[in-house]
Amino acid sequence: MVFVNKDWNGTGEIVVYSNYHKYWLDRERRIKNPLFDIFSGKILDLKERKPAAIQYFYNLLNGEICDGVTICVVPSSDAEKVESGIGDLARKLAKEKRIDKVYFLQRTKSIDKLALGGSRDKDVHFQTISTMDEVDVKGDIILLMDDVTTTGNSLYVCKEILKRNGAGEVEMFALGKSI
Repeated sequence: MVFVNKDWNGTGEIVVYSNYHKYWLDRERRIKNPLFDIFSGKILDLKERKPAAIQYFYNLLNGEICDGVTICVVPSSDAEKVESGIGDLARKLAKEKRIDKVYFLQRTKSIDKLALGGSRDKDVHFQTISTMDEVDVKGDIILLMDDVTTTGNSLYVCKEILKRNGAGEVEMFALGKSI
């Protein structure tokens, strides 16, 4: 089991903590989204790796994740950006009787940012995500994390890559679902 809440385990779906509302409805015309809320702002702060946001999400999630779970994150769309806010959060969560394989999945070639219209096709992810050769996930029970999901394709592809590398159970989790 990955999650303390038994209903979150074994669904085959992405467990989403809450909705995510983008800041801009129209960036060019500077029209802000009236649905943008505090939670969405915290996700943006996490993307900027702000310590207060990392602590905020740590406080929300630490009690929800079982001990002994291996934690991995979906890599950034930017191959040069190895570390991330969701990675910082995952590392902090892994320090609590969990296994840190946070950056096992790596982007080998940058892709257009999905939030800005990049391709959401699964093949794009399969072609540009690899694994760290020196790290083994065979038999691991894995929590695969992302900050925001829209279609879920990057999470589903990363789950498949983990399974192909011998991972046991893999549960997918996103802080926010883009609305």
